Amino acid sequence: MNWAVIMAGGSGTRFWPLSNPSHPKQFLNLLGDTTPAAACLHRLSAFIPLDHIWIVASEKHRESLKKALPDFPLAQVLWEPVGRNTAACIAWVTEIILERDKDAKIGVFPSDHDIPDEQAFVQCLEKAFLAAKERIVLFGIEPTRPETGYGYIEIGENDSDSCVYSVASFREKPDLETAIQYLESKHYLWNSGMFIFDARTMHQELCEHVPQIVDKILKIVRHPEKLAEIFPTLMSISIDYAVMEHTHKAVVLRASFPWDDLGTWAAIRSYYPVDEHGNTSNTNARLIDAENNFIYSADQRKIAILGLNHIIVVSTPDAILVMDDSRSQDVRKVSD
Repeated sequence: MNWAVIMAGGSGTRFWPLSNPSHPKQFLNLLGDTTPAAACLHRLSAFIPLDHIWIVASEKHRESLKKALPDFPLAQVLWEPVGRNTAACIAWVTEIILERDKDAKIGVFPSDHDIPDEQAFVQCLEKAFLAAKERIVLFGIEPTRPETGYGYIEIGENDSDSCVYSVASFREKPDLETAIQYLESKHYLWNSGMFIFDARTMHQELCEHVPQIVDKILKIVRHPEKLAEIFPTLMSISIDYAVMEHTHKAVVLRASFPWDDLGTWAAIRSYYPVDEHGNTSNTNARLIDAENNFIYSADQRKIAILGLNHIIVVSTPDAILVMDDSRSQDVRKVSD
């Protein structure tokens, strides 16, 4: 059977001051009247039955999750007592699902992405689950710009499926010059952080590359009452570093749907109307001799900009952020 896992444990530090440690971006109404987590669940529900969807979330986000997803069964949520990155998260839910279904195929999806074309997304899901027999199928997104905020996947030989390729290499977030080269070459895709795998294959790969994580996860599965004792002792490492960069079972699907990881305030601005001077706002801000600015207000504060260009202003009842729009990736520096 097909299963899905929503990873909802992120801290959302790049959306300060709107987000905070107890209420991160996946549970914020950033794009209107829904949250990214609710949108993710809705997309997956079109292909995966609700009783085959699990969520891994932070214990400190319990109330935020319940508010954002009031109808989701809490028995299908794994609550992490502390964050230990994605390898621990995926190992835990893989073992939980394997106990229920030895032939499971599992899709893993971050909770904070935007995918507006749900039909195209489901079509790619179907292809990925079919291709996931004894393999790990990564979703690679066709780049539309020289993005420096994403990791990339270099594609290799074409598989028997015209949309599936071998993985030649993984590349870290590039500088602008390198990102332009990636875009022009047509051999690099954005690493979306979404992937489908045969559960037994993932179990084997985790055992081979990070057996210390699997050993402790199996103790937690057998003795759930020891979660708070054991989980904090797990190695904190991403699934990319733990498995993806070492496995020979990974392939990449050239995804055909529009995608955004909603990673920064600069990314959010594209979802709001733009005036004739390139200014964007979710409120009635007053802008004079100002161009290409973004103003987001979570309160009723009056905001005016005079004679400034290319800045982002975020206003909440507790704090105000003002920054050059090229520094959107650096917000976490002031969110501590």
